[in-house]
Amino acid sequence: MKDSIHEVENENINKRGNESKAVRSLSADRLLKKLSRPELTMLYTDLKAYGELALNEPMPSLSFRLYRQFSDTGERKAYEEAYFDRRGRLAAVAMLALDTARPHALQVLEDMLWDICGEYTWCLTAHLGTGEVDQVDGNIDLFAAETVHMLAEVVTIHAERLDRLVIERIRFEAERRIFTPLYRDQRKFHWQTADHNWSAVCGGCCGMAALLLLEDEPTLRESICQTVSCMNAFLSGYGEDGGCAEGIGYWVYGFGYFTYYAEMLREYSEGELDLLTGSKIAAIAAFPLRVHLSGGTFVNYSDSAEQEEIPSGLLSLLASRVGLQVDLPLHIPLLTDDPCHRWAHLLRNVMWSDPAVFGVEGAFVAAERGFIFQNLGWMIAKGTIDCTGTQRANGVPLDVAISIKGGHNDEPHNHNDLGQFIIHCGGENILCDPGAGLYSQAYFAPGREQLFHISSSGHSVPLIEGQEQCSGRQAQAQVLKANLAKDSGELDTTLDLTSAYPGAAWLARYTRQFHWRIGPDSSRDRAELRMIDRFQWKSRIVSPADRLSSVDDSGAGCSSIVERWMSRVQPEVVKSGNLRWQGVHGTVHMTYDASQWQVFTEAVDSVDHDNVPVTFYRTSLSWTGVKDETDVRIVRPDPLETVCEVIFIIEPKMRETEVNMIE
Repeated sequence: MKDSIHEVENENINKRGNESKAVRSLSADRLLKKLSRPELTMLYTDLKAYGELALNEPMPSLSFRLYRQFSDTGERKAYEEAYFDRRGRLAAVAMLALDTARPHALQVLEDMLWDICGEYTWCLTAHLGTGEVDQVDGNIDLFAAETVHMLAEVVTIHAERLDRLVIERIRFEAERRIFTPLYRDQRKFHWQTADHNWSAVCGGCCGMAALLLLEDEPTLRESICQTVSCMNAFLSGYGEDGGCAEGIGYWVYGFGYFTYYAEMLREYSEGELDLLTGSKIAAIAAFPLRVHLSGGTFVNYSDSAEQEEIPSGLLSLLASRVGLQVDLPLHIPLLTDDPCHRWAHLLRNVMWSDPAVFGVEGAFVAAERGFIFQNLGWMIAKGTIDCTGTQRANGVPLDVAISIKGGHNDEPHNHNDLGQFIIHCGGENILCDPGAGLYSQAYFAPGREQLFHISSSGHSVPLIEGQEQCSGRQAQAQVLKANLAKDSGELDTTLDLTSAYPGAAWLARYTRQFHWRIGPDSSRDRAELRMIDRFQWKSRIVSPADRLSSVDDSGAGCSSIVERWMSRVQPEVVKSGNLRWQGVHGTVHMTYDASQWQVFTEAVDSVDHDNVPVTFYRTSLSWTGVKDETDVRIVRPDPLETVCEVIFIIEPKMRETEVNMIE
């Protein structure tokens, strides 16, 4: 493939000049006209508000004290807040400076560009080890790459008006920090062969900057070859099902930058080099729609959030290039919606957002109401239930869905969560996944699996013999069955999760079975999820099923099996054997055998990825094994097997009077 790229580029490089389509698409006049479109009114208002502050306040300082904070304490938030605020201000002012009637904006833009060129490093401190000089020199991380890309596009857009010294300074810093180590010296970086977002973001950003700034043909050809190699490495992390193990947030990040580079390269080469082709690309492009549940809420395994901003420009481009059917209403994210204030998303939301390609939420293609990611090991079923006679306005059908996770415990941004599941109702994940925690030094250090967001203790999976799930590739969910009805009204799946619990000495086999169906009962339509966990044990003499409790080294009692469910909603005990989670629009009831399982709910306080406090409620069912020994009707359990069967009923939220009648 490398030879064919060289051959094509030898012809197309000579066509490039200053009139290449990659440059023409970044015309200041064209962008200003785009910004005046009515669908971008809120975006432009947000830009103006943020930009006006930037025009009248000094840039926040990246002080030495902030720089040393990560190596001294492991904290990264303060440095990154200042760093991303600087990028956000630059992005906003770069857009405001498109208006030639605002000469002050152009002057401030020049000062900002000069200031960012003078930063000690464009990398984040969390990616520099202890931050010594030798770790800074020639280092390229995600954000150094994003910075050079941003500077390259801003200087291209404003080339006719910027001071010549500012342009030369940007070219000099891009050469010194990026092009020389990467393309001329050909230093090796770990991300060049990574099968996750780093290869696409780092490679793509540096590659786009090269297409815009590099002038010598040999180095430009080397850039294209290197970048395409990075993109192939990135794609190797996806299976043919298009599933992103890193989660929806990192799909936006990794595949977003893959797409941005691919489109610039296609325009640059006048269609000769097109990376957005093939069935695998189409499957990857469809990922966010397949994991969207309803109301802008997504399946959020790994380090992703339930509410994720999907760039409207990215979806629009994919709709036109690979035929993606976008069944979401048009939503154009604001610059301030993104804590990192990424220029690439902002610019392409302005350039590419096309209201015509967006549909109406819920207008699913029949085959996409549910999906099984065969390579990834995720299963999703979506549908609606009737709301006639409930407080739901006008009896509008209620969106419901479930998702089940297989996979393994050594995935990118891994959580130890084999068998985790989500119950979704009316735009809300009622039984939920905690998503990403606050990134710190400990979050990526040895022992990270002890942290709540990463540990199986933060997920709806059991504790077996006091053991959490282990980390590593050997902890693999075996999918024994996965059948999805054509209309997604039923899903049957069974997972063997034994390998996730090697520390459970008595455990011979553990399987988790789900049966999901949507259908009416005697009173109203509802959805039902039946879950059966089977624990098979090794010995008839002394088995965990026979032991009511064991004692750990501290003397505290611990049940041999503890089932757990995670939610942001505090459950209520309706009666013995019946719990209820009341969501905003829907209710989830759980029934269980109260004669064998004891229920307990605890609040777990944490912070999310943005350091915002959040409380989760962990509801546990602890095995007691107690039965009425005088009742001859009871079938005695097999001492070598413990079974936990629970049924979740998902219904529209009831009126208060209905709730009182039931209770």
